[in-house]
Amino acid sequence: MAAMAGNVWELSIRELINKRIVTFRHLRNSMALPLELDSADSFNRLASNGASGSSLETGQVNGNNGRFNKRRAYFNTLLFDADDLRGMFNSIRLRKRTRAYFMLGASLGPILAISNPSDYIKALGILINEYDTYMTESGSKTKKRHFFRKSKGGEEHGSSNQTSYEQGNFSYLDTHSPPFDLDFLQVFDTFCQITVIMYTKLADSLMSIAITQAAFDNIAKIDSRFKKMIGVVTKELDELVKNAVTKELRLIDPLDMASPENEINTDWETSSVYK
Repeated sequence: MAAMAGNVWELSIRELINKRIVTFRHLRNSMALPLELDSADSFNRLASNGASGSSLETGQVNGNNGRFNKRRAYFNTLLFDADDLRGMFNSIRLRKRTRAYFMLGASLGPILAISNPSDYIKALGILINEYDTYMTESGSKTKKRHFFRKSKGGEEHGSSNQTSYEQGNFSYLDTHSPPFDLDFLQVFDTFCQITVIMYTKLADSLMSIAITQAAFDNIAKIDSRFKKMIGVVTKELDELVKNAVTKELRLIDPLDMASPENEINTDWETSSVYK
């Protein structure tokens, strides 16, 4: 009976993991900015990889290996415009969220080096607990740790009466902040990559551990955090699609385009539209 339950739990977890991997890959490809050939170096890298003219419209160079990341329409509905993406995901407005994604993604790196499957899953659970606690407690009470910050008298995190969350002392969560502003779309692109790696290793770990109720609950809790992050981003992308579709429908609807609120007049004889 226990073996049957374990098989059911494992199938459920594998289905969930596969769904997350597909989703993060799709989001990354949907939110990839169009390729900008603003230097001879960029052009040379494209040529050396045999890029065709059509690829320039749908791909971007991956700085690590010179390969293309295929841009895809969001759930087969819309190929996002770069200006619309940057407008929706404004790095200044989303400074706090950008830092949160950077912090969690950077913290995943060392955990990926853990070879023991049970320890790996346990470490992920601890990281998510620390992340949730930090985000809840942060606000005005938690001070950000900065790269290159000098310690005073060997005490980097301040007085001993501070809580561990105020000091930034965690087992796995790295709360360091870079000394410069982060670009949300770049951070999210990298976050998607490392999250796919994390889920892939999680799937591999299932082959070496016993899938019990406790293991299932632990993995489900880990996944719930990333699912929430997906929900926030997809809600905003859905809004982008809605706005774009509404705009296109207005362009093909003369009556709507001629309405006073659009401040547009239509010359019916020449079929031209002008303000």
